[in-house]
Amino acid sequence: MHELPAVEDLIRSLDEESEKKGISKISEVHLTIGELSSYVGECVQMYFDLLAEGHTCENAKLIFSYTRAVFCCTSCGREFEHGKDFICPSCGGEGRLVKGTGREFLISKLVYDDTVS
Repeated sequence: MHELPAVEDLIRSLDEESEKKGISKISEVHLTIGELSSYVGECVQMYFDLLAEGHTCENAKLIFSYTRAVFCCTSCGREFEHGKDFICPSCGGEGRLVKGTGREFLISKLVYDDTVS
C-alpha cells in the first residue's frame, strides 16, 4: 500500500514534465527501483493503471529495471553487490551499505508520442 503515494507523486511529476516540455502523450515510463526500496513493481503498475486515467501518461507502458544495493567491506574496502548476505566475497569481512544504493525509485527515461503545438 505504500506504493500509492509514490505513484501519486510519479504521476504529478509526469504531469509537470509534460506541461514544461509540451508533451501531449507519454507512451512509456522507464522506472528504476532499488532492491531495498520495498516497492513492488506489480503494485506500482496496479496503482498507475488506476490513477493515470485522464493524465498525459494514461495507457503508458511502465518498464521496470531493478538495481542492487552496493556494500563496501569494512576490512578490505572492496565494493560488492548485495547477494544472499552482507559478507565480503573476497575476505569474509562485514559489508556496510554504500549510501544511496538500492533505495532508488526514479524515472530513468520517458518516451512520448508527440508534443503540443
